[in-house]
Amino acid sequence: MPARPLRPHAWFILVTCGALLLAACQAQGSGSPGASAAAGSSAASAAPSVAEPNALSVLEWSGYEDPKFWIDFQTAHPDTQVNFDFGISDSDILGKMEASGQDDIFHFYSGWQQFYVDEGLVKEIDTSKLKNWDKVPDSFKKLGQINGKQYFLPWDWGFTSILYNTSKVSGTIDSWDALFNQAYAKHISMWDDGPAAVTVSTYIHGYDETNITDDQLAKIEAEWKLQKPLNLHYWTGEYTDFCPEVQSGDIWVAYAWQGCYATVLYDKSQPVAYATPKEGRNSWVGFYGISSQTDSYNLALQFLDDKLAKMSCENAVTNFYYGCVNQEVMAGITDPVLIQAFGINDPSILAHTNFTPLVTQAQRDAWTAMWLRVKGG
Repeated sequence: MPARPLRPHAWFILVTCGALLLAACQAQGSGSPGASAAAGSSAASAAPSVAEPNALSVLEWSGYEDPKFWIDFQTAHPDTQVNFDFGISDSDILGKMEASGQDDIFHFYSGWQQFYVDEGLVKEIDTSKLKNWDKVPDSFKKLGQINGKQYFLPWDWGFTSILYNTSKVSGTIDSWDALFNQAYAKHISMWDDGPAAVTVSTYIHGYDETNITDDQLAKIEAEWKLQKPLNLHYWTGEYTDFCPEVQSGDIWVAYAWQGCYATVLYDKSQPVAYATPKEGRNSWVGFYGISSQTDSYNLALQFLDDKLAKMSCENAVTNFYYGCVNQEVMAGITDPVLIQAFGINDPSILAHTNFTPLVTQAQRDAWTAMWLRVKGG
């Protein structure tokens, strides 16, 4: 879930309307071709066809299979069998969809939208059948569009920045280069992801992430090879091999999403801060798509519609400490820890946030290969 310098205008609107000022945004009709054409008519619920199988397979990230994150669908469809397969990264999820496409629904993060459309892996979403679609700000809706068509349903969102232990770090961290600081040797933890590493380097050096040259990539590889010994380890799971070691005090400085930040603020296991680097934080958005191979399109639409419903969205906020695109849910946040974690009361954060751009498959492949060389070197 990465990003860089100033992004296109739509990304700025995302943060302004969709993230930090969600409570103030007003729902508007979607400009998507899939939106209902009848003015004043209410959206029809996506009723499964009698000819469709009463079962769904969802390609997910570990943890999201918990019924609390799809409780509205489970309540409305208690007899529907929902099975889950899992990916460990965005590239892994894309690879699984390319290999078989056997899952009806898949969940991935920003920067990968174009690949699914170009490869014919995803169906367009008929938003006229989504009764909760009007709860999603237009700024978020647009992020799920390719060539003006709504292929993806946005759902969860959050930040990436530097999480640090204020009892171990002297002063305030104000740059991504803290991940390369020898003073924190063996107490740093970088996320195990090549594109994320490239993102960090582009922030530090002011590179254009969408146009990395071979020479720049070589320099990025060299600096991450030098950084490798500073890590306690590369982390892979936010709540498996990362946050527990922040709570124990073993990790002092880390590439992190805001979920662990909120977790440690709640349990007070360590004194922590979440940096606003001079180069900018990163922000990411999670999307759901419907496979082009599905036999259960209408049932899949109902599943996505119910993901946007109140309880499922609230559980993402209160259990994972991630934002949800349902603006009514975000407007209702009163918990001071969540307000701090999301930076809701800090309008200046808008000027310090970057967003994951769309890059080519060749670029992502090159960055992933670079990271394998870093880890193997």
